[in-house]
Amino acid sequence: MHKIFSNLLVETSKDGLKGYITLLDNEDENKITEEKNIGQIIEEVKNIFKVGVDEGKLKDLLLNEYYNDKTCIARGELPINGKDGYIKYNFDLEKKIKPKILEDGTVDYRELDIINNVAKGDVLAELVPPKEGKPGLKVTGDTISYRKGKYPKFKYGKNVKLLDNKLALVAEKDGLVTLTNGKIKVLDVYEVKNVDNNVGNIYFDGTVIVKGNVLNGFQIKANGDVNVKGVIEGSYIENTGDIVIKKGIQGYNKLVIRTKGNITTRFIENAIINSQKNIVAEAIMHSEISCRGSINVIGKRGLIVGGVCKAKKEIKAKTIGSTMATLTILEVGIDPQIKSRNEELIDRIDELEKNMNKIIKSLNLLGRLKKAGKLDEDKKNVYAKLVKTRDNMMIKLKDLKREQETIKESIENVSKGRIKVSDTIHPGVKIIIGNRSMSIRDEMKRCTFYLDEGEIKVGPYQE
Repeated sequence: MHKIFSNLLVETSKDGLKGYITLLDNEDENKITEEKNIGQIIEEVKNIFKVGVDEGKLKDLLLNEYYNDKTCIARGELPINGKDGYIKYNFDLEKKIKPKILEDGTVDYRELDIINNVAKGDVLAELVPPKEGKPGLKVTGDTISYRKGKYPKFKYGKNVKLLDNKLALVAEKDGLVTLTNGKIKVLDVYEVKNVDNNVGNIYFDGTVIVKGNVLNGFQIKANGDVNVKGVIEGSYIENTGDIVIKKGIQGYNKLVIRTKGNITTRFIENAIINSQKNIVAEAIMHSEISCRGSINVIGKRGLIVGGVCKAKKEIKAKTIGSTMATLTILEVGIDPQIKSRNEELIDRIDELEKNMNKIIKSLNLLGRLKKAGKLDEDKKNVYAKLVKTRDNMMIKLKDLKREQETIKESIENVSKGRIKVSDTIHPGVKIIIGNRSMSIRDEMKRCTFYLDEGEIKVGPYQE
């Protein structure tokens, strides 16, 4: 703050973006208009405030002699930060597996569009450079720096190359484009007629397409998607991507699928299946299904009957159970892997405690012999080994109990997870949500099962 003459104060805001003047009513001083004419005053003010002076406002203030009123008569300019550059991907980043349901209720598995196929030379991604910003200005004319936009970086791998201009990535060969942890790769696609004696087991770092069937006893392990246009019969598939079985799965009561992706198929019968994501089918019969996402049984039948279906998020079907009261267990709300780990811990703790009791009994017997001075050298060695084994088992048991207690608390605190029935749920079905259970004793229509205040409640059906 300072005076540019007798009764005119000039101030600048801390950030330098506003300039103020105050006209003082000082009877001992000559009035400002008597010292200098208004035009000269404006020019002197503009020598201090070089940016954004509102001359009209300043002139009005001086002419009308608004005394002792601090008035903003100049405004600076804020800086405009640069915009970060980004990578524009020329393929679908999130292919969603959702079969098309026709008007008659049937499901068209030809309309999945789940594979990002590319051809050699296709531009997969383009680099959009950052946009330049603009510096700001203080009212004094000093500049205010701006943040520059960041330059993006390409991450790419197999079968992808960077063009000489450094602005685009292209495919080096035909295949399946994927984006994993920000890295673009083009995976080869391996196609076979059937997985049988003519082909043998398939171990492939990419996507596998089977035009026919995967026969009993054979297996596919793939670092990518698996697409089977026929059926799988007692075979085994393990992969990191999604799985589509167009006609269905007959498991012969064996583990047939373990996948980190989604599963889409027409039917699942007598199969053990584990998915890290979601499962979509038209019927699930007498199977053990486990997934960390949702189970959605669609179409005309929309049937789950017999066996056990476990999903972390949701199970949705048209009909659950049967008029014969077939035991059917549905479980939601808990990650099946955590539930499985909890059961494994309980068994291991029980086994360790039994072994511990045996060791303690042996130590007690040898301890009595030791006090009586009847331990020979061999028994002394056995005693020492048993003590060491007991101590190690106690540490292990403590660790397992701590882990099991943590899991137990997470199971008890579960509140999410729903089971939705769009038509009928029959007696003989057991509902489990978190650590609560309910047995269905009477036929129910169009309902939703959920957990509320620690109890399973039944509400109307919701999509």
